[in-house]
Amino acid sequence: MREVQRLREKVEFSLDGRRAIALAVCALLLFGTVFALGVTIGRRAASMQGSAGPVDDLAALDARARNADVAAKAPPPAPETAAKPAGAAATDRSQATQKVEPVRTTVASAPRTPTVVPEPPRLLQIPATVPLTPPPRDVGEYTVQVGASRERGEAARLEGKARSAGLKPYVVEANLGLKGTWYRVRVGAFRDRDSANRFRKDVERELRTAAAVMPTH
Repeated sequence: MREVQRLREKVEFSLDGRRAIALAVCALLLFGTVFALGVTIGRRAASMQGSAGPVDDLAALDARARNADVAAKAPPPAPETAAKPAGAAATDRSQATQKVEPVRTTVASAPRTPTVVPEPPRLLQIPATVPLTPPPRDVGEYTVQVGASRERGEAARLEGKARSAGLKPYVVEANLGLKGTWYRVRVGAFRDRDSANRFRKDVERELRTAAAVMPTH
């Protein structure tokens, strides 16, 4: 029994030793792999930084050199107070004096209705041979004269107007020598001037024209 136990202990010890060795080997391999990766990554980063630095410096130097050449070749800016060409000045003046015409909007108007003007009333033309009403036998001392004319037809017209107003006119023919013959249209026969004046006011109101009191002799 003791020998069997010792054998088991030997086997277990040998197994534990192998496991420990295997674990140690795995740890060394892992450490070596990590170390190798770190070294590789560090070298690549160093190489990239070393290669980019000089290139960037050279590019910056080239850009500065080109900028310096452009600045040296560029002409100096013209002063603001420099005189403009004659053509440009004339163009500016023409543009300044040019008037902008407003936009006119045309509104269509409605058609206008033609205005009909009535014809003036035609005057009644009385022939010159028309008979005139002679004066009455008793003309009194005063009368009211509504008008006088050298034309016989005009006298007839005045007589007709007074007759249409309800009066009783008559016409007196008077020969004035160098002044010619006049036809006087009169209304009424009165003994005194006051009565004739009162009647004159009625005549003026009816005929809507001026009248005068005249002596019959």
